[in-house]
Amino acid sequence: FNQLRKLKAQYPHIKVLWSFGGWTWSGGFGQAVQNPTAFAQSCYDLVEDPRWADVFDGIDLDWEYPNACGLTCDSSGPASIKNMMQAMRAKFGPNNLLTAAITADGSNGGKLDAADYGGAAQYIDWYDVMTYDYFGSWAAQGPTAPHSPLTSYPGIPAQGFNSADAIAKLRAKGVPASKLLLGIGFYGR
Repeated sequence: FNQLRKLKAQYPHIKVLWSFGGWTWSGGFGQAVQNPTAFAQSCYDLVEDPRWADVFDGIDLDWEYPNACGLTCDSSGPASIKNMMQAMRAKFGPNNLLTAAITADGSNGGKLDAADYGGAAQYIDWYDVMTYDYFGSWAAQGPTAPHSPLTSYPGIPAQGFNSADAIAKLRAKGVPASKLLLGIGFYGR
C-alpha cells in the first residue's frame, strides 16, 4: 500500500482500483450475490478501510462468469450481475469508480448471452472486455489459433470468439460504446 501511496503522490491523477475475482477467485461470487447489498457492504468495508482508504479510487469486479462456467460454474441467474452492480453503485456512490472485467464470448448462446450485461451497464463506469485467450494450450487437441483475434476469419475454430463480435454483441445489448474498453493481451501463446 505504501508503494501505491508513493505512486499516487508522484502521479496525482492516477486511479487505483481494488480488483476482486479473476479466473482463480470467482467461485464465491454466486453465493455472495445472493445478498448483493451485504456483498457490496463487505467490499466497501475492505476497500475503504481507514488503513488504506486513501489508496483506492473504487472497485473492479472480475467475475468469471455470471450465470456461466469458468473455473467453476455459476447458476445465479441472468440478473445477478445487474443486481450486484446496482448494489455496488449504491454503496460506493458516484465518486468512486466501479468497473468490471468481463467475458468477450460473442458466440450465439455464449457467456455474453448468459447475463444481463446491458442492464448492469447503467451502474458501471466501464467494462474491460477480455478480448484475449480465445484459443490456447488448454485445448489439448487444438487447433492452434490466434489467442486474441480482432475480427473473424475463414476457418476460425469458434464463431463469435473475436473482439469485433464481442463488442458488437455488447452494443446490441445496450451497452454504450463509451463504457467499453478493449482488453489487449501483451503476450503470445
